Amino acid sequence: MNALKTILAEDVKWIFPGHHNLSGTKNGIDEVIAFFDKMGTIMGSSAIKAERLFMEANEHYVVEYQHIWTNRTDGNNLDHHWCVTWKIKNNRITEGRHFAGNQHEVDRFFHKISQNNI
Repeated sequence: MNALKTILAEDVKWIFPGHHNLSGTKNGIDEVIAFFDKMGTIMGSSAIKAERLFMEANEHYVVEYQHIWTNRTDGNNLDHHWCVTWKIKNNRITEGRHFAGNQHEVDRFFHKISQNNI
């Protein structure tokens, strides 16, 4: 996480869409890193696989489009497409934003996660 602090702007903003416990805007390095920690725990227990379908960057943006799928033992799985953008200013990430291919499926997945306190 210390490495993240070297690439995140102090006032970084991270937007994760949806209607579940992890959705919303995270403001500042501490909130963003806490979000990454929670997401890492969830995805670490989900046997996630990811396929990068597209990635491009310039001095202001990075865009990545990926297909992800999980293989959880509880059967609560997600097979889904994401687009993630990073906004760059002064060589630091100032904003990250996820775009869900199917927001209803993402909401279902994370609602079940939060019900199981995982």
